[in-house]
Amino acid sequence: MIVKFFEIEDFIKKHLCFQPGDAEDTSCSVFRVNECLKPIDAVKLNFHLVILSTKGKCDITVGHHDFSIESSAISIVPPHTVFSVKHFSNDFDAYFLLFKSDFVKKGFVKSEIMEELLFINPDYPPIFNLEEKDFNDTRYKFRKIKEETENQSPFCLEVSRLYVLQILYDYNRVCEICLLNADKLINRQYKVMYEFRKLVDKNFHRFKTVKEYADLMCLSSKYVSECVKNQTGVSALTLIQNRIVLEAELLLKYYQLSIKCVSDKLGFASTSTFSRFFKGIKGVSPVHYQSKQEN
Repeated sequence: MIVKFFEIEDFIKKHLCFQPGDAEDTSCSVFRVNECLKPIDAVKLNFHLVILSTKGKCDITVGHHDFSIESSAISIVPPHTVFSVKHFSNDFDAYFLLFKSDFVKKGFVKSEIMEELLFINPDYPPIFNLEEKDFNDTRYKFRKIKEETENQSPFCLEVSRLYVLQILYDYNRVCEICLLNADKLINRQYKVMYEFRKLVDKNFHRFKTVKEYADLMCLSSKYVSECVKNQTGVSALTLIQNRIVLEAELLLKYYQLSIKCVSDKLGFASTSTFSRFFKGIKGVSPVHYQSKQEN
């Protein structure tokens, strides 16, 4: 079986039967699809696809997972993953949200945090049923993105980007709740990762190493590191550093604090230690970063 690889423009033309204009930005688009959608067999996408089913059902394959998506369910197909969709019911109706990774990374959210949001763990089927309130809220966001991109309103890309970010955060939230409530043994690693992230968010100004957090959890550093890496795609140390840098950026940009004050708030032994840490992650010194925000 030959797996075809699709860029977003080619996928829109071939499978959604829409011809975007030469000047049309296809980095983010929403399409309404129904039972007339033709089966899509064994393709790989060079973009993210989010499916929100509003009615009926169909069968989907993502990677090695086979599942049916029914009304009020949401699924995300990550790039470079074998994807198929077929067996549509007569009343099938859904929204397809297509966006490129670069589209969301151009926003104000730190790129490393976006990588975490976009990471879809291949160990779990990427589908979740939404409660009525969550479904209605998500459908509203899909419709607003469709409206913004079709009308080409002022700042339509910026507004659409915010809606996409909300959808990604909502998906991750539902994902965490479902996995934490599951009884499968495989979710042990997810629960370790979830607890680790909560501890980091609470203690990042005091603890800077994986070992310190592992000690709080009464686990070995090696096991915590393995769980975090397997579940998020990034190292445990990177998560700690990302959280510290995010807080540093907020303090430097919005509170106009001195470098020494920021260093003290984040628990660094000295200003020079903080400056080396910040520059090592961001590529610029905190002084230079702060001055750029002022200009």
